[in-house]
Amino acid sequence: MSSDIWQVVLIDALFLCMVAGMGLWFRAWLARQQQHLDRRLDALEAQHARLERVSGRLQTVSRVLELMGREGGEGLKEKPVPTVPEVRPVPASKQEADFEQAWEMLSAGAEPVAVAQRLGIGVAEVELMNRMMRYRRQV
Repeated sequence: MSSDIWQVVLIDALFLCMVAGMGLWFRAWLARQQQHLDRRLDALEAQHARLERVSGRLQTVSRVLELMGREGGEGLKEKPVPTVPEVRPVPASKQEADFEQAWEMLSAGAEPVAVAQRLGIGVAEVELMNRMMRYRRQV
């Protein structure tokens, strides 16, 4: 074989090695990115779990405050403070459906207290949704 053919073979071999090296580097880079995303996803899942616990506590406090408000406030000093009722978690699908229906009712002009009583959700939650709607209209 002539020297020109050897040069072409050598250049082709070097090119293939270079492409293979770039491919291996890209594969390693993708693996590092995947690990980074997995760590961030784990952190987000942990935060979500903490938020769920806090949400449950806030819901309990909201219901206790509503019960205290329904009593009219008179004689609260004489009565013992009610114990926190046990709140069973509502399935997310039903809760989401209730919130969507509350949003629609508020959009139609219903009063927050009436919406809360009709759907069996907290007045504070409906009031918050109503405030959010008013804020969105202002912006």
